[in-house]
Amino acid sequence: MTYEIPIYILLAASGLCILRISRGPSIPDRVIATDAFVSIIISIMVLLSLETNDFLMDIAIVYSVLGFLGTIAISKYLEGKKIGE
Repeated sequence: MTYEIPIYILLAASGLCILRISRGPSIPDRVIATDAFVSIIISIMVLLSLETNDFLMDIAIVYSVLGFLGTIAISKYLEGKKIGE
């Protein structure tokens, strides 16, 4: 129960990220909010993994790599470049 308050704070922050994703004035703002949302969800998964000694740490590592690759792909698309360039 030691990680209960930080998890609630991170859940509130994820709600604010969802608000920015839905109302963002431009696409780069939405991409940054999505990246922040992924980081917050990874933090929640790590805290839950520490609390329950479950396998969520492995899922958090994979999710962080996928979130990073997704951000890179969207950034390249917004620049108008291909993925290999």
